Amino acid sequence: MNQKVALVMGGGAGTGRATVLAFSAEGAKVVIADINEAGGLETLDQVKAQGGEGLFVRADMGNAADIQKVLAQTQLDFGGLHMVSNNAALGAPNKPVTELTEEEWDRCMAVTLRGIWLCMKYQLPLIEASGGGAIVNIASVSGIRGEAFESAYSAAKGGVINLSKTVAVEYAKRGVRVNTVCPGGIDSGGMTFYLGKNPEIRDRVLNTHAMGRLAEPKEIADAVVYLCSERASFITGHDLVVDGGVMVRSNVVDL
Repeated sequence: MNQKVALVMGGGAGTGRATVLAFSAEGAKVVIADINEAGGLETLDQVKAQGGEGLFVRADMGNAADIQKVLAQTQLDFGGLHMVSNNAALGAPNKPVTELTEEEWDRCMAVTLRGIWLCMKYQLPLIEASGGGAIVNIASVSGIRGEAFESAYSAAKGGVINLSKTVAVEYAKRGVRVNTVCPGGIDSGGMTFYLGKNPEIRDRVLNTHAMGRLAEPKEIADAVVYLCSERASFITGHDLVVDGGVMVRSNVVDL
C-alpha cells in the first residue's frame, strides 16, 4: 500500500483508530475524519509516532458538506484516494420496537445508514478518478440476523449491507470494489457503553460468541485492510463476518 491514500471515517477511537494504524503500518497515507477532534488528533499523533503520514479533518458523517470538505482536503494534500473504511455509526437505545421514538430512530438512521450513503456518494468519484480502489463499510452481524431490542440499529446495518452490494454492482467495471465487514462484539468504548456496569450482561454477551470473547479492534481492522488490498482483488459485494462464532453459536448445546 506504499504511496496509496486511505480514508477512515470515524478514525478517532476504537476500531476506526485501529484501522488507521493498520493502513499506516502497510505504508498508506491516511486521512482521519471524525467528529471527535481530540480523538482524531490523538490518532494522528499515533500515526506519526509509528513513522506514518496522515492528516485529520473534523467531520460529521451525517453532514454532506463535512464529507465534501474531507474529500477536498484529501485531494489537496495527497492528490487522490484509493481506499476507504466507513466506520462511524450511531446506535439507538435498547427498547422494544413499539417504544422507540421517531427521533431515536431517525438519529440512528441519519448516521448509520444515510451517512454511509453520503460518504460513498462523494467518495466514489474521487476513487474512480484516482485509478480505482476499494471501499469497506462496517456493518454488523445484527444487520444479518436482527437483534432483539435493536430494531433501528439492526435495520440500519442491514441497509448498509444491501446498499454496499448495490454499489458493488454499479462500480464493478469501474475499478472500485465495495464490501462490508460484519463484526460481532468488539472490545471498545462503544461496547463498554452498551454493556454498562452489569457483569451479568457482559457474561451473556461473551457467551453469544463461540470463542467466548470479544474481538480486539485490530482484528476487525486487519479484515478491513485485507479487503482493501490487492490480495482481495477479485472480491466485491461480499460481507465478511468477523464475529468470533456468533453466527454459528448454538443456542441449545453449551460447549
